[in-house]
Amino acid sequence: ELPYVGDGVFRPSISERSTVSRNASDLFFSEYSEGSGNNKYLEIYNGTGQSIDLSSYLIRYITNGQSWESTELGLSGTLLDGDVYVVAHSSANASILAEADTSESIISNFNGDDVRALFKIANNDTSLIDIIGTQTGGDPGSGWDVAGEADATKDHTLVRKSSVSTGNTNWSASAGTTADNSEWIVYD
Repeated sequence: ELPYVGDGVFRPSISERSTVSRNASDLFFSEYSEGSGNNKYLEIYNGTGQSIDLSSYLIRYITNGQSWESTELGLSGTLLDGDVYVVAHSSANASILAEADTSESIISNFNGDDVRALFKIANNDTSLIDIIGTQTGGDPGSGWDVAGEADATKDHTLVRKSSVSTGNTNWSASAGTTADNSEWIVYD
């Protein structure tokens, strides 16, 4: 049984690379991993300086360059400052599932060409606050380039640089074209 969100158990970044407070304005994706088989996860980071009620957030997706799917994942619980919330595929390996706050098989069932986006709900309005992939332009093929690496969203783990303190709704700017101007570090 995994610990539930709000249990006071601090769970650092799944890769243990994103544990520094960032003076963030809101939650954002701190890691994305599209591994072999179902070894996939998304990590959301809270560096706001306060605990955040996750019921005001949800994840939506686009598959293969289509349009926003009707299925979304509403989050719940409380995310402590400096902590992460991990959504993993329910068939991922045990080391990923051990870090998961939620395991399921829809939002985390992605390949390199599938968009994942974090939204915030406020005053009956749902606003995009962070995105991996583009909403327009159709299917990119195998994946999007990140930091100058071709198809980096396929078969890689992306870790947000420690200098990033907010989500980015412009994927092209977030992905960048070189290791220097990208918000992400690309790992195997």
